[in-house]
Amino acid sequence: MIYSNLANYEYEKATFPAPVRRAIDRLLDMDLDALPAGRHEFGEPGMYLLINEVTTQPKEHVKPESHLVHTDLQLLLTGRERMVVAKLSASLEPEDDRFAAQDIAFYGAVSGEIDVDLVPGAFVVLYPTDIHRPNCSVEEDIPIRKAVAKIHQDLFADRG
Repeated sequence: MIYSNLANYEYEKATFPAPVRRAIDRLLDMDLDALPAGRHEFGEPGMYLLINEVTTQPKEHVKPESHLVHTDLQLLLTGRERMVVAKLSASLEPEDDRFAAQDIAFYGAVSGEIDVDLVPGAFVVLYPTDIHRPNCSVEEDIPIRKAVAKIHQDLFADRG
């Protein structure tokens, strides 16, 4: 997992993998406020963008999830969100495995979770080894808007 803020991007970008840098650069070049909620092409094979508009909820109501072939770059645009994250262990089995159809699986109880609070401009990069509960409330349930860049694992094979 990477946790950062767009305000720090220029200082940190050399430390990020190339596909993450390309995704952030694309996000910075877009008028994200003008995009409607839903899926959008992102200008590179193996990447696409989701604009999500949801209402946060208590983390106890959000199932932990992971992806098999996509890394998520989740950038909060409005509101306040708690992202709950843990590392995937080999012994943890999904309760609801939708990897084949949707590249997502949901889990029951997960140990070792940490809370990461996001404000507008903050982002997390969640790899397939990161279980996460997105869209959790920090203090109360509120509407949020965020950009989620989905980056296919094949793009990480090219280290350029």
